Amino acid sequence: MPKAGLNLAVLGFFVSSLFGCSSSDQALTDTLVVGEGIPDIQLATFDGGQASLAAYRGKLVVLNLWATWCEPCRREMPALQALSDALDPERFAVLGLSVDDDAHVVREFLLERKIRFTNYLDPGGVQASGELGIQLYPYTLLIAPDGRLIQRVPGAREWHRDEVVALLQQAFAGDYSGLQVE
Repeated sequence: MPKAGLNLAVLGFFVSSLFGCSSSDQALTDTLVVGEGIPDIQLATFDGGQASLAAYRGKLVVLNLWATWCEPCRREMPALQALSDALDPERFAVLGLSVDDDAHVVREFLLERKIRFTNYLDPGGVQASGELGIQLYPYTLLIAPDGRLIQRVPGAREWHRDEVVALLQQAFAGDYSGLQVE
């Protein structure tokens, strides 16, 4: 490989590891609009069952789309676990939706890292890209208790920070005025 090509490949890997991993050339679509309802996607469980996103109505949902092959996703998982631990499970749900093809790989990843918040499977990202229009990982959706999209959050974040917890608690109360997860 010519030196310039090698440098571009290294730069591309570096940028994707810092900001996110894309499974295609198109990172985002405008499928989801802040203030509008989220599609009631079916979430595959590890035992072959199904769960519905609508089952979480009444709770503020932090839905994180991720993959084990995505380094920013891997680094973000402990912060999401800390967020889940900090929030009242009666009012909040932190959910993961892995786009990995192999459920065994996902299960092992979660067990090894002691990630306990609820995770579901979306092999190949069919729901993520088809229903939600998301092809960049990690990508997090903040969903109001009534099922409307509050915020789209592309890339990894430090979810465990006290100010993020406070903003989410404020949002659960219906006040979205300062909600901007950075």
